[in-house]
Amino acid sequence: MGVASNSTQYSADPADLFVQLYDELPGDLFRGFEPIAWAKDSEIRRRSEEICQMVWDYGTVNIGQLEKLSGQFDPQGKFTVLLGLESALEIVNPYSPNFIQGRLVPVATRYVTTGQLNNPDVTPGALLPRCTLPGKPTGKRRKGEFFKLNRVPPDLWGHVKVEINGFEKQPHFRREEPVRVGCVPVLETLGSDLSIKFDQRSGIPVYQVAPIDSATLRQRIDEIIRSLEDSGARIGVMPEGCLCDSLFEYWQVRAYETFRLGSPLRWLLVGTGPLHGSDPPPNRAVLLDRLTGATLVSQDKLSCFTLTSEQARSWGLSENPPEGAIEEDIIEGSTVSIWDSSLGRLAVLICEDISQSKEWDRELLSCGVSHLLVPIFSTPISPDRWEQVAAERAVSTLGGWVIVVNSLVVAKSMQNEVPHEKSFSALIASPSSTNQLSYSYSLQFCKSPSGSVPGRVAADSGAGILPSVLPAAGH
Repeated sequence: MGVASNSTQYSADPADLFVQLYDELPGDLFRGFEPIAWAKDSEIRRRSEEICQMVWDYGTVNIGQLEKLSGQFDPQGKFTVLLGLESALEIVNPYSPNFIQGRLVPVATRYVTTGQLNNPDVTPGALLPRCTLPGKPTGKRRKGEFFKLNRVPPDLWGHVKVEINGFEKQPHFRREEPVRVGCVPVLETLGSDLSIKFDQRSGIPVYQVAPIDSATLRQRIDEIIRSLEDSGARIGVMPEGCLCDSLFEYWQVRAYETFRLGSPLRWLLVGTGPLHGSDPPPNRAVLLDRLTGATLVSQDKLSCFTLTSEQARSWGLSENPPEGAIEEDIIEGSTVSIWDSSLGRLAVLICEDISQSKEWDRELLSCGVSHLLVPIFSTPISPDRWEQVAAERAVSTLGGWVIVVNSLVVAKSMQNEVPHEKSFSALIASPSSTNQLSYSYSLQFCKSPSGSVPGRVAADSGAGILPSVLPAAGH
């Protein structure tokens, strides 16, 4: 069957054509081994290279010429065209080492202005540059894992909020150079730094956690910025529960005022908390750019955490909490925010969200998130507990890096019930390598002595070093 002989009106735009052909390929086809053989077939590769060159030469696809190059437009023919289109579109992938986009400048412009390669007026959903693969061995792959682009179907794209920020103002990261991350606890003690309030809604026990804005905490924020600058961190990540409207405004002002050209520290996830005064409020995380003072990403917590009365007592949060299950008193978010940066494709999950991530796996996987920031409020991070299990699961599913950051509040309230050698304030998880040959993970457990000092990777000798991630371009 020829490419023009059915009812489909194929687009000459290479990104839109990729979406059309990808959606037509049946997913069941990839349950077998045939596509693996196609990907290795020399004749298919030769034809796909010719298709790639055609796109580079003209910037569009000649449908009649395409029929000649792809042979019969059956599943194998469509697979051949997809290989050629993905190779052509690689020159507009910001995570590849290409700088000249030639006749594909219109596609590159569309991506930086809309956050997607395809034209949403022509093809629904989104097509995104790929910047990661699942962190597990490559065998019989799913449909999406065969290609260098992420196809996000319309039903999932409707649950994604794309943060648009131009690449021209972003820092440069070398492909294979570790990027140091400062994970800072911020909050130290209940009653001085943090409050927990119990109430009822419709007869249901509820609680809210919020920071206590004080001169001491504002001074600590200044100390955090200085310590992050001195440490060489390029990104700072704060935990759950340390943000309110007044402290957010203080973070904005001080992060911007203290920035100097040449400073390595550019991005600050300034924590999460009840912002913007609604009742109930969201539990919102915010990522700031120190160069511009702008908000790069805002993400509302998606899943309430149910605190039990037993937990409230054992964590030292209250001697007389309401009995039974106590619901988190927030309005839950309904979308996942993604942000394409020079580091990679970033998203934020807040505490319980990563444990409940199965509800959002399809969105995160379809979008190809490479760096997941996870502020939490919990007991000290320890090996083999829920934080590690959830982080490793995310690495296996998504690939890339997961950064989990906790405060010191519960650790201090529990009065050292957790052994010091198993008590950490941050965890960074990633594949042990990028060759997809094993299920092993790289785990960086970090300790911080106070709320103003970034955690260091635990080491037998000395204070250790800051944890690190790699740019998606190196992955």
